[in-house]
Amino acid sequence: MVKMLDFTKPHLLRNEGEYAAAVAEIERLLDADPPPTSEEYERLEFLSVLVQAYEEAHFPMPSQPTPQEVVDFMLEQKGLTREDVAGWLGGERQMVEFFSGRRRLSLRQIEALREQLGIPADLLISRPHDASDN
Repeated sequence: MVKMLDFTKPHLLRNEGEYAAAVAEIERLLDADPPPTSEEYERLEFLSVLVQAYEEAHFPMPSQPTPQEVVDFMLEQKGLTREDVAGWLGGERQMVEFFSGRRRLSLRQIEALREQLGIPADLLISRPHDASDN
């Protein structure tokens, strides 16, 4: 059994052991469903903040994919190629400039890709792929 953490001197979670103990205690407290004004509820909130900080530091979320990565993924899923996209983007030149990161998508192009590939528009309007990111 994981020991209960002692926070007589509050501190950030320092290692995997403390992290595991905090997660286990959070689970126990969630099962107990303490009332909002109770000491247990305050401890639950405190431990949740510590666990979130530990996870952000040790298990960072991957960055959002670029529109190019999203389109490439959907093309692969649907058995299509980049050449299939050229017509939806207005031609070969626009397709090449989009995939090379030199051109952002227009509203018309976003609508076409959303309709043809089912990609949510918000995934198509973020920062284009920059060749210097490689």
